[in-house]
Amino acid sequence: MCLHVLRGHKRVVNSIVYSPQGDQIASGSEDKAVRLWDTAAGENLHILMGHTSSVKSLMYSPNGDRVASCSYDSSVRLWDVRTGVCVHTLVGHNGSIRSVVYSPQGDLVASASDDHTVRIWDAESGVCRQTLSGHSHHVTSVMFSPKGDHVASSSHDKTVRLWDVGTGTSWHISNAHVGAVRRIILSPQGDRVASCSDDTTVRIWDMETGTCHQTLRGHRGIVFCIAYSPQGHQIASGDLYGMVRLWNTESGECLHTMTDHYTIIRSVTYSPSGDQIVCGDGGGTVRLWNVESGQCRQTLECQISELDTVDGVVCSPNGSQVIVYGGSTAHVWDAETDVCKHTLTGHGDYLNSVVYSPQGDQVVSCSKDTMLRVWDVATGECLHILIGHLVSVLFVTYSPRGDQLASGGKDGWLRVWDLEARTCRWTLSGHSKEVNGIVYSSGGDLIASASSDKSVRVWDVLSGQCRAAIQGFQSMVKGIEWIETPSANYLVTGCFDGMIGMWKVEDQEGRCDVSLHWSTRRGALNVVNATIQDVQGLSLLNKQLLLQRGAVG
Repeated sequence: MCLHVLRGHKRVVNSIVYSPQGDQIASGSEDKAVRLWDTAAGENLHILMGHTSSVKSLMYSPNGDRVASCSYDSSVRLWDVRTGVCVHTLVGHNGSIRSVVYSPQGDLVASASDDHTVRIWDAESGVCRQTLSGHSHHVTSVMFSPKGDHVASSSHDKTVRLWDVGTGTSWHISNAHVGAVRRIILSPQGDRVASCSDDTTVRIWDMETGTCHQTLRGHRGIVFCIAYSPQGHQIASGDLYGMVRLWNTESGECLHTMTDHYTIIRSVTYSPSGDQIVCGDGGGTVRLWNVESGQCRQTLECQISELDTVDGVVCSPNGSQVIVYGGSTAHVWDAETDVCKHTLTGHGDYLNSVVYSPQGDQVVSCSKDTMLRVWDVATGECLHILIGHLVSVLFVTYSPRGDQLASGGKDGWLRVWDLEARTCRWTLSGHSKEVNGIVYSSGGDLIASASSDKSVRVWDVLSGQCRAAIQGFQSMVKGIEWIETPSANYLVTGCFDGMIGMWKVEDQEGRCDVSLHWSTRRGALNVVNATIQDVQGLSLLNKQLLLQRGAVG
């Protein structure tokens, strides 16, 4: 029997935690809210508003009177669970915060950030006591030791670090993972640390020596989340494809494999008694599993609205289909019969772009969840999931032959994907801000990208090298198109300040030269090295002005 369905969040739930006493549940969501629930009555006790971006992680204080939340808005907030009042806002990180934890004594709070650091805060005063620097990439998770004198952290730099809280020094570094480390957790006894990674494995480490005790293999994709049972004899792990596995921590044996989820597992946690686990997926579904049998006890369907707004519409190359997308969902419609043929679900966050392949048999979608998905238009099946971007993917396009994809992220990085091999061929770095547009040349040998860093770059597809950079724009470049004529190739750029520019591209003898052909801003046309012939109807004043500006005629 389902005890309660907890409704209220408007978007994906990223974190779910029980209070130490088990009488409350706290949930954090992409809708920027933290909600506190009464587990006995199923009632919403408080809606904690204050974060200005997604809430990524939560943790109750050891005595259960406060809950800590962290967000992509670069802040940590400490809340009084009785009144719902924010007691402290901890500000100091220069990047999104992915993980927050209380020390076992409740006097300290640790936070892990995209700014490559871990910060230790005084829970009573809100003052930052330590900044732990050493990771070379986003720090994804942090945990205290049972005595509170050490913390462990994991990072996209593929390492797990152990830190001394008193001195702020890192006394052990492990780099056995061959992919980014998504999360780490401490065993209840405090003698082991478990980590999960993009390399599809879960590893269990000895806290004192740093040696790997177990490597748990069996997942088919990135392992996003893990949890220890309260007794410490089991670990639950969830992956990219919706698979949940239960493991024996001593033998490394997989006890159960649960496959009822259809998309990425974002959160997994044990109940305080350890007899069930709660899993939340990217589609908004929460499932309760019996630990002993591995069977699903209940399914809670969250009320995530379907296309509250239309974010985009795209037509197939032959005009027979229309795709309408909004939120994290896309619908494929027959243009003649007005029948919805397929609903494309699987992304865990807003879609930023959906594009048909040149042949019209596939579409690719990119999302704020950092992933690209390639879909079969005929069946609605997801063919590939392309993982590589670390932040929101803003733009994607097919190559002219349809065998490649080029995608651009909010961090300014581009990636070129080989669809047959399902791998990233090139990672192109050069832009310092988000990529707003990407276009292939008709031959598919060059890519041009437009960015908010006020530049355009031209890339060689075969070598992955930047062949040319157009800089000096007065505002962000919002759009770009490639035009080829019998005599020359051109790029057309559009900027936020209204400037339109046409640039001649000359690619020959190993060189790529780009020069301004013409530009216009606010009704004024600037022409460079152009010939205007057979103009009629000019007044005497018009002719005199043209002559003053160097026109010949």
